[in-house]
Amino acid sequence: MPELPKFKTDAEAADWYASHDTAPYMDGLTEERDGAAVVRTHQRKKPVGLRLRPDYLDAIKRVAERKGIPYQTLVQMWLVEGLQREAPELLVR
Repeated sequence: MPELPKFKTDAEAADWYASHDTAPYMDGLTEERDGAAVVRTHQRKKPVGLRLRPDYLDAIKRVAERKGIPYQTLVQMWLVEGLQREAPELLVR
């Protein structure tokens, strides 16, 4: 059973977890009983108008429904994925 790597920073850990399958490590993990405080930070958002073909919007909504998330969230996820791929240096962490 493989061991998880040691991380120097939370960002390093986040990058590793985002790009690796953790299934092989599951048997070596222990359950956390104390719970952890989750602090959600709300980034300011700006509404945008976007014109889509009705069939595209219907398809997006169906994919979002399959994933169990709002379609606006899915569109935002896809936009961020595209930015990470095309212009990662422009994204603020």
